[in-house]
Amino acid sequence: MADDVQSEAPSEELNEPLLLHQELSITDEYPTVPSGDATRKHVKEMLGRPPQESALQEKQEEAAEDEKTAEAVDDIVSVESDTVLAAEDKALAAAFTPPRPGLKAKFGRFFHVWWSRPLWRWLTISGIVLGLAASAVWPTSRYYVMNTAGLRSSASMIVLDETSQQPLKNVHVQLAGQATQTADDGSAKFQNIPLGRQLLKIEKRAYATADRTITIGWGSNPLGNFSVKAVGSQYTIVVKDYLSGKPMEKVQASSGEANASSDKNGKIILAVDPSDAASFEVTLSSKTFRDEKLTIPAESKAPFAVVMVPARKEVFVSKRSGRFDLYKTDVDGKNESVVLKGTGFEQDSMAVVSHPSEELVAFVSTRDNAHNSDGFLLSSLQLINLTDNSTKVLATSERIQVKGWIGDKLVYVLVAAGASAANLSRNRIVAYDYKTGDKHEIVTANYFNDVTIADDVIYYAPANVYENDGLGGLYKINADGNSKQTISTNAVWTIFRSSYDSFNLAVGQDWFEYKLGSAKPTKLSAQPAQTANRSYVDNPSHQMSLWVDQRDGKGVLLAYDTTTKTDKTLKTQSGITDPVRWLNDKTAVYRIRTDQETADYALSLDGGEAKRIVDVTNTTGINSLLYY
Repeated sequence: MADDVQSEAPSEELNEPLLLHQELSITDEYPTVPSGDATRKHVKEMLGRPPQESALQEKQEEAAEDEKTAEAVDDIVSVESDTVLAAEDKALAAAFTPPRPGLKAKFGRFFHVWWSRPLWRWLTISGIVLGLAASAVWPTSRYYVMNTAGLRSSASMIVLDETSQQPLKNVHVQLAGQATQTADDGSAKFQNIPLGRQLLKIEKRAYATADRTITIGWGSNPLGNFSVKAVGSQYTIVVKDYLSGKPMEKVQASSGEANASSDKNGKIILAVDPSDAASFEVTLSSKTFRDEKLTIPAESKAPFAVVMVPARKEVFVSKRSGRFDLYKTDVDGKNESVVLKGTGFEQDSMAVVSHPSEELVAFVSTRDNAHNSDGFLLSSLQLINLTDNSTKVLATSERIQVKGWIGDKLVYVLVAAGASAANLSRNRIVAYDYKTGDKHEIVTANYFNDVTIADDVIYYAPANVYENDGLGGLYKINADGNSKQTISTNAVWTIFRSSYDSFNLAVGQDWFEYKLGSAKPTKLSAQPAQTANRSYVDNPSHQMSLWVDQRDGKGVLLAYDTTTKTDKTLKTQSGITDPVRWLNDKTAVYRIRTDQETADYALSLDGGEAKRIVDVTNTTGINSLLYY
């Protein structure tokens, strides 16, 4: 007991553990605080022992000291517990505290606060309304805002000659800093133009410069027609069609930078810069027509008359040299030349089939004097480019028959070289693409009773002899060999084209009618009154189709309108016969064959008299039936 009293320390030292604990952070590890008798003993040792007193006093003092020690320990535990709880509370609060807001969140709170205040909200709405009103009242403000936002527009116009009111090509047009030239139709187009007031400038030699300020709005801005005044020397030219004799519209006349086009009356007013030259040359051009050259004296004031001739060449065979030569010429007889000289081995059974729109012709003849192993004279099929007279041999065979053109493909039928009479692939339908050079067999058979082309589809009737299934029939297929369809399994002997969109089919003693595009033919109760085959030849646009009929002992040339489904009689004359062809959408060529002449004639659908082109040697086209 005395030792315990003597070991007690001064009371100030009681606070040292407390102070040490208060200096710890919330992340320090807290030491375990002793409690009970061990704590009191520990505190007594720290406080030291008092002097010797009576036992009673000693017990009283000991009791008092124990009470003080207990209070000190309670204070220490209480303070340390509060510190620990405070640290835990701080950590828990940090876990549930949201992160600091970013710029977007701050802006959102700012806008929310702004918009929640009535005065500020009213000011904002008023500002927007006033801004829109200002843009509506002052277009400059509106266009400035739209241009600043990157909005752009487009514009178009047509430049005309003020006198003739015809479009001018190659006119220099500048708008909002962009420049272009007018097309053949006088049109000029612009893209990505700023909105608002912009400067338009139109310039062309021999014409007064036009400067205007226009307003570009939102959208396409079709600005309409702009007329410019000619200030140079003016010359008048009147153009007509060679065949119909009617005025031609939209014929272009050009001389250097000067140009003009004809109106509906065929009148051209050409403005040219004055010069010291005594004369100048003018070129007149129009699609599908031959260019014409005209020399105009500079001092001339009188109008000049010019006729326009179709540009496509007439191709024909003539024996004027004693051989069968292939020629080409213009419709008016000009620029005639020999394309292919005859070899002397040609038989009369020659065929000439022209492309509907290109200067290409398929020519079948025996000119090569080729023979098979049995000594039989073979025919050759040559494709000739009339632009440079180049030729390409496509096939050599015992028999070749050209069936026509389907787009870029020439379709023909031939007998395979060396194939025996019993060969199931002896006869073949072939398509040659002149653009790609691709040649492929579409269909093969021992032989075909008939083959024809209608509406750019191949129809064929294979014979039932030596067929794998023992049957013939009627089928159709595209020129690329796809989309084959069976129309009839009956052995069709002959296909007669009875109208533009129908066939009459001879099937033994029976007759059937087939409408193009239908699934099956319909049986007729009797033989049709007319069993002649019509050979239709479409113009390049497929809007009209030529065909020849025989009526009252005369030939009749007709044009079938594929839109109205009606025929128009173009010419009635003795001796009109196939082949027929088109030079362009409105110019037809037909043949006259009588005891007096064999010649080709040209005729315009717009009227006028037919004009004789040239005497020819008769050849076939695509109208004959198969003969093998």
